[in-house]
Amino acid sequence: MNAGKRSEIKGRNPMNLLILTSIILSVILGVGRMVDLALFTDAETGLCVVGSVWLRYAALAVAILLAVAAGRAAKPEARKLCSPCKPSGVMAVLGAGFMAATFVAKLALWDSSVVSRIIMAFLSLFCSAWLLALGRSWMSKSWKRPSDDLTHVVLGTAVFYWCVLARFMENSSSWHRVAPTAMVWQLLAGLVFLSALARALYLPGTSDGRTLCAGALASFALCLCWEVPSVVQILAENGSAALLTPELLFRLGLCCVGVLGGLCAVRCCRAGQGA
Repeated sequence: MNAGKRSEIKGRNPMNLLILTSIILSVILGVGRMVDLALFTDAETGLCVVGSVWLRYAALAVAILLAVAAGRAAKPEARKLCSPCKPSGVMAVLGAGFMAATFVAKLALWDSSVVSRIIMAFLSLFCSAWLLALGRSWMSKSWKRPSDDLTHVVLGTAVFYWCVLARFMENSSSWHRVAPTAMVWQLLAGLVFLSALARALYLPGTSDGRTLCAGALASFALCLCWEVPSVVQILAENGSAALLTPELLFRLGLCCVGVLGGLCAVRCCRAGQGA
């Protein structure tokens, strides 16, 4: 019996180590990004003033590839997300709050791009409604699917589709400006994660736990660890007034999605290992 338990633990260690390494590397990526923005990047233009821009992309690529590899190598049980979890619920509700605040801030602005802002505002509201329903389900004592209507889910994730398009329509990316390009990757990571999460919750029989875990870890790396330094920079430059801007509010909502990704990855993998 003891030999069997030792063999089981030994078999679980590589998976745990790979996921833990991915999470640690993502945190290191965030710290490195913080230093880069403070010392080696021009705040006004977003251009790198020290070192090659490709070093930044290399760091991003390593973090993303490890996150995907860790998720694909794991044996997660996505169905375990269909159970109460207060931390996940609190983070989903917090994300819903920031998305709702983005809706209000977007409508408060009136300029030549009013149509684009209205679309973004209402898509943020739909996302807020879905995250709120999801958070309430996770925070309840007996978990229940937020709704039986998949339209609710599609509308809840549509804001990420729109933002990817808007990045190219309104502020086209340049390889020499890392932030706009990385934002596209962040949005795609969040979209993959939330789409896989919705599939796990609404269509558990067809869910791919590995895709969910990989998307969750990538979302943790990009939406949280890479994004937090940008949020800190905006607050440092503009103070509390920045909290009223839709850009910062949406970024804070994106950070909540990143935290939610990390929580879901850990829950799936612990459950898949019999924890």
